[in-house]
Amino acid sequence: MSTLHHHSRPGIRTLTAGSLSLGLLVLTACGGGAVAEDEETSADADYGSIDVPLSWLHTAEFVGLYEAIDNGYYEENGFESVNLIPGGPSATPSTVQVASGAGLVGWSNPLVVASTIEAEGDDAPLKIIGSVFQDIPYTVVTMSENPATEPEDLVGMSVGVPPANEPVFNAFLAANDLEGEVEVASIQADTQPFLNGEIDAYFGFATNELISIEMAGYDVESMMFVDHGLPFSGGSLVATEEDIEENREELKAFLEASIRGWQDALADPEEAARTTVEDHAADQNLDYDHQLRTAETQAELITSEWTRENGLFTMSDDAVADTLAAVEAVGYDVPEDLFDLSLLEEIYEENPDLIEHPLP
Repeated sequence: MSTLHHHSRPGIRTLTAGSLSLGLLVLTACGGGAVAEDEETSADADYGSIDVPLSWLHTAEFVGLYEAIDNGYYEENGFESVNLIPGGPSATPSTVQVASGAGLVGWSNPLVVASTIEAEGDDAPLKIIGSVFQDIPYTVVTMSENPATEPEDLVGMSVGVPPANEPVFNAFLAANDLEGEVEVASIQADTQPFLNGEIDAYFGFATNELISIEMAGYDVESMMFVDHGLPFSGGSLVATEEDIEENREELKAFLEASIRGWQDALADPEEAARTTVEDHAADQNLDYDHQLRTAETQAELITSEWTRENGLFTMSDDAVADTLAAVEAVGYDVPEDLFDLSLLEEIYEENPDLIEHPLP
């Protein structure tokens, strides 16, 4: 039976913001605290309607945002509506949409953010302003009768990897000194070749394919990247430098409401699964039990001792360094200031009671 392990990073309990590099992390304190008198507060703000492009189709992965809509938190913070725009195989990446002004904030992951910045240059002045997932749920799944519980167990095995994920899987192999030792079988995001025994292992998500395989009755092992040499964050909330500077209070209003939504989702996974299946992803014909398992599993990747002390979406200096190292290992030039967590720092300084949240 597979087990989801939660990666623990030691480190100073401080938020990392401002200028960052792999060699030296410069911590920039954010002053002020209270909102200045000439700035709108959420009580009198009127931000109208905004679009938030997502990285994938509607599933429980985004359920904290659903809860923020359902429970009126965005409306309370000055938004007429928050429209969650689903992604998918043929959709324009959320990072490109945000960079072009089609969304105030988008949901992505650090590799896609770095890829967009590298491809678009000055046309994509993007920053990660928060990370919903402390650890990204990448995993390698094997059958229990032929298990891989450590990276070296993959030697001589064939692993099915969708083409878009081959760079990150190759970085995982390199991190474990396994280049050339593992056969990478290029497949679509389909577990059937693995279930049929055509390949020995499958690269996927612990919050999606792993659950589907287990629910189908297979006895499998799961080897999480985060526990085996390539830890990094996921669920990146992305905005442009211009919006961070010029629409700072609007972004903070969105983040604060989203945090409250995720607190509700973590507190009640059954409701999280219900609103996903019945309301926000009703056209996806999703299975309630699967989405419930997703909500319960991802809670371990969203929360940690770090978030207990510092709040959801925040990142430690070690988490930022791990993520930048992973981006570089995959092959992208690492922007020195990929992260700007100063908005979250201000939010929690102004609302310290917001830090507390349910833990699984």
